This record gives sequence, structure tokens and C-alpha cells, in this order.
Amino acid sequence: MALYGSLLLLPACDLKKGRQSFVSFTEEQADCIGAICEQIIPTDEYPGALDAGVLNYIDKQLYQRFSEQKARYEAGVKAVNAYCKEILGKNFVALEWDVQTKVLQDMESNKLPEKYWQDISQSGFFWMVRQHTMQGFYGPPHHGGNKDYVSYRMMKLDIHF
Repeated sequence: MALYGSLLLLPACDLKKGRQSFVSFTEEQADCIGAICEQIIPTDEYPGALDAGVLNYIDKQLYQRFSEQKARYEAGVKAVNAYCKEILGKNFVALEWDVQTKVLQDMESNKLPEKYWQDISQSGFFWMVRQHTMQGFYGPPHHGGNKDYVSYRMMKLDIHF
């Protein structure tokens, strides 16, 4: 019986690379969204967005509940990476932390060149990812994020884990 449970987990693991695979994202999309999430809630003395499973939460929500938002994620990643490659010479995920921060600040304020943002509003994309990052970090773990109750522990909530 234990074997069956183990087999159910195999699709969520990329055994070749030792990293999680996703249903809703390509590897490039997952890397970009993960970097944005980590900028929003970075690791400090507590785990950040990635360690809290926020990317898993977003992926799960996109394939289980909000599939109509998948196209918005695809358009946003395409736009931010097109801008970063053409203007800064690298994909978003490959940029230095401070450069990523500046790109996101400009995106939030609609200051990036409009030619990259024909399919989605840049500030709308930023706020969507921000909202989903917060939900995944602070929400109940059974939704796919807040792994090991990381945000509850950070806030010192008196919850019996």
C-alpha cells in the first residue's frame, strides 16, 4: 500500500534534475515566477517565498481553480523576459538582485516600455503575482503553500502544528 502513495508523488518530481516539476509552468516560467516571488517575500531570518512553497501554491491554483489566469502568467513572463533580454542582456532570473528589484519597481509603476506589454498590463501582472505570493505564503498549508507553517511560525501564532 505504501508503494501506491509513493507512486502518486512521482509526477511532482523531476528525477533527472532533482527539482520539482510543475503542471502549469515551463521550467523558464517557473524560474521567472519564482524569482519574482522571492523578491516579494525574500529569505531573511525566516524562509522566503520559494522555501515556503509559494510557487507550488500558484501552480496548484492555476491548474485546479483559476486556469483562466494561466494565460496571464504566460504573457507576463514572456513580456518581462523579452524586456530583460533585449535591454539588460539576460532573462529576469539571471539578473542581479538589485537589478531585479528595479525591474519590478518599474513594472509595478508601469514604467517599462509598453512595446513589451501588449498582451497584459505590467502593473496588473505584478499585482497578480504579488497577490498570489501573499496568499501562498500566509494561507493555510493545505492549499499548497506555507510549507511547514512557515508564516505562522514567523508571526509566532499560537497554533499547534
